[in-house]
Amino acid sequence: MSKMVRKQVFITAEQNKRLKAQAVASGVAEAELIRAGIDLRLNQASERQRAWRAVVEDTVAKLSGAWAERENLDEEMREIRRRWNRRSMILGKKPMLGKKAKRAS
Repeated sequence: MSKMVRKQVFITAEQNKRLKAQAVASGVAEAELIRAGIDLRLNQASERQRAWRAVVEDTVAKLSGAWAERENLDEEMREIRRRWNRRSMILGKKPMLGKKAKRAS
């Protein structure tokens, strides 16, 4: 077992009652139940992070090829910028600035 570090925490009266009952019923020390609860919670958080990371990586992989097969990407981007600038002007916002945006106008 690794070196222990002392921590003091506050728990509710209900948590204390349930902790004591569980310790008696299982024959395990309260401290061991608390450590097991901490480990369980930390492992669940790690699993959620791994699952989320997998979703993000999968989505990025699917989207990364969305523009790859376009032969006229420069022209498509100019058109997108032109439409965005027009939309911005209609909404009373400053249009997107840039060399290509100015040429496309």
